[in-house]
Amino acid sequence: MTNRGVSLFLVLACIFVSTIASAKEKGNHHLPVVHVTNALPKNSEPMRLQCSGEEIILNAGEDYQWTLEENKLVYCEAFWGRSFASWHAFQPGRDVGRGAIYWLVKDTGFFLSWDNRSWVRKQLWETE
Repeated sequence: MTNRGVSLFLVLACIFVSTIASAKEKGNHHLPVVHVTNALPKNSEPMRLQCSGEEIILNAGEDYQWTLEENKLVYCEAFWGRSFASWHAFQPGRDVGRGAIYWLVKDTGFFLSWDNRSWVRKQLWETE
Protein backbone atom coordinates (compact mmCIF):
# COMPACT_ATOMS: atom_id res chain seq x y z
CA MET A 1 0.00 0.00 0.00
CA THR A 2 1.16 3.51 -0.73
CA ASN A 3 1.32 6.21 1.93
CA ARG A 4 -1.82 7.72 0.46
CA GLY A 5 -3.63 4.37 0.70
CA VAL A 6 -2.51 3.85 4.30
CA SER A 7 -3.67 7.36 5.24
CA LEU A 8 -7.08 6.80 3.66
CA PHE A 9 -7.40 3.45 5.44
CA LEU A 10 -6.57 5.05 8.82
CA VAL A 11 -9.08 7.86 8.30
CA LEU A 12 -11.84 5.41 7.39
CA ALA A 13 -10.95 3.15 10.34
CA CYS A 14 -11.18 6.12 12.74
CA ILE A 15 -14.58 7.13 11.35
CA PHE A 16 -15.84 3.55 11.70
CA VAL A 17 -14.63 3.19 15.31
CA SER A 18 -16.03 6.61 16.22
CA THR A 19 -19.44 5.71 14.72
CA ILE A 20 -19.61 2.42 16.64
CA ALA A 21 -18.60 4.11 19.91
CA SER A 22 -21.24 6.80 19.41
CA ALA A 23 -23.95 4.21 18.68
CA LYS A 24 -23.00 2.19 21.77
CA GLU A 25 -23.04 5.31 23.95
CA LYS A 26 -26.50 6.30 22.72
CA GLY A 27 -27.79 2.76 23.20
CA ASN A 28 -26.54 2.57 26.78
CA HIS A 29 -27.99 5.91 27.76
CA HIS A 30 -31.50 5.74 26.35
CA LEU A 31 -33.25 8.70 27.91
CA PRO A 32 -37.04 9.01 28.17
CA VAL A 33 -39.57 11.44 26.78
CA VAL A 34 -41.20 13.61 29.45
CA HIS A 35 -44.87 14.55 28.95
CA VAL A 36 -46.72 17.23 30.91
CA THR A 37 -50.47 17.34 30.23
CA ASN A 38 -52.71 20.17 31.38
CA ALA A 39 -55.80 18.39 32.75
CA LEU A 40 -57.13 21.47 34.55
CA PRO A 41 -60.80 22.42 34.13
CA LYS A 42 -61.71 23.19 30.49
CA ASN A 43 -62.65 26.85 30.90
CA SER A 44 -59.86 27.78 33.30
CA GLU A 45 -56.98 30.06 32.45
CA PRO A 46 -53.87 28.54 30.87
CA MET A 47 -51.08 27.08 32.98
CA ARG A 48 -47.59 28.55 32.68
CA LEU A 49 -44.89 25.88 32.84
CA GLN A 50 -41.16 26.43 33.31
CA CYS A 51 -38.81 23.48 32.97
CA SER A 52 -35.04 23.86 32.84
CA GLY A 53 -35.32 27.51 31.86
CA GLU A 54 -37.88 27.08 29.07
CA GLU A 55 -41.32 28.66 29.49
CA ILE A 56 -44.42 27.13 27.92
CA ILE A 57 -48.09 28.14 28.09
CA LEU A 58 -50.47 25.17 28.12
CA ASN A 59 -54.22 25.45 27.67
CA ALA A 60 -56.52 22.82 29.18
CA GLY A 61 -56.11 19.54 27.33
CA GLU A 62 -52.72 20.41 25.80
CA ASP A 63 -49.62 18.28 26.20
CA TYR A 64 -45.99 19.42 26.16
CA GLN A 65 -43.27 16.84 25.65
CA TRP A 66 -39.54 16.72 25.22
CA THR A 67 -36.81 14.10 25.03
CA LEU A 68 -34.16 14.39 27.69
CA GLU A 69 -30.65 15.06 26.47
CA GLU A 70 -28.85 14.31 29.73
CA ASN A 71 -29.32 11.96 32.66
CA LYS A 72 -29.75 14.78 35.19
CA LEU A 73 -32.42 16.20 37.46
CA VAL A 74 -35.09 18.31 35.70
CA TYR A 75 -36.77 20.92 37.87
CA CYS A 76 -40.14 22.39 36.83
CA GLU A 77 -42.43 25.10 38.12
CA ALA A 78 -46.08 25.62 37.22
CA PHE A 79 -48.28 28.68 37.69
CA TRP A 80 -52.06 28.69 37.39
CA GLY A 81 -53.99 31.72 38.55
CA ARG A 82 -52.90 32.30 42.17
CA SER A 83 -51.61 28.73 42.50
CA PHE A 84 -48.06 27.55 41.97
CA ALA A 85 -46.03 24.37 42.40
CA SER A 86 -42.56 22.99 41.79
CA TRP A 87 -41.45 19.40 41.25
CA HIS A 88 -38.81 17.23 39.64
CA ALA A 89 -40.14 16.16 36.25
CA PHE A 90 -37.19 13.77 35.94
CA GLN A 91 -35.17 12.20 38.74
CA PRO A 92 -32.44 9.81 37.56
CA GLY A 93 -32.85 7.45 40.53
CA ARG A 94 -36.60 7.22 40.00
CA ASP A 95 -36.95 7.46 36.23
CA VAL A 96 -33.84 6.14 34.48
CA GLY A 97 -34.58 3.20 32.19
CA ARG A 98 -38.18 4.29 31.59
CA GLY A 99 -39.31 4.92 28.03
CA ALA A 100 -41.56 7.80 29.02
CA ILE A 101 -42.53 9.83 32.07
CA TYR A 102 -46.05 11.22 32.17
CA TRP A 103 -47.22 14.10 34.33
CA LEU A 104 -50.94 14.90 34.56
CA VAL A 105 -51.63 18.32 36.06
CA LYS A 106 -55.08 18.66 37.67
CA ASP A 107 -56.60 21.12 40.10
CA THR A 108 -55.96 18.46 42.79
CA GLY A 109 -52.22 18.18 42.08
CA PHE A 110 -49.48 16.69 39.93
CA PHE A 111 -49.73 13.00 39.08
CA LEU A 112 -46.91 10.75 37.84
CA SER A 113 -47.20 7.70 35.62
CA TRP A 114 -44.79 5.57 33.60
CA ASP A 115 -47.54 3.79 31.61
CA ASN A 116 -50.02 6.68 31.11
CA ARG A 117 -52.72 4.62 32.90
CA SER A 118 -51.94 4.32 36.62
CA TRP A 119 -51.26 7.60 38.41
CA VAL A 120 -49.73 8.60 41.75
CA ARG A 121 -50.07 12.12 43.12
CA LYS A 122 -46.63 13.54 43.83
CA GLN A 123 -47.26 17.23 44.40
CA LEU A 124 -50.02 19.62 45.45
CA TRP A 125 -50.69 23.17 44.33
CA GLU A 126 -49.77 25.95 46.76
CA THR A 127 -51.26 29.42 47.01
CA GLU A 128 -49.99 32.78 48.15
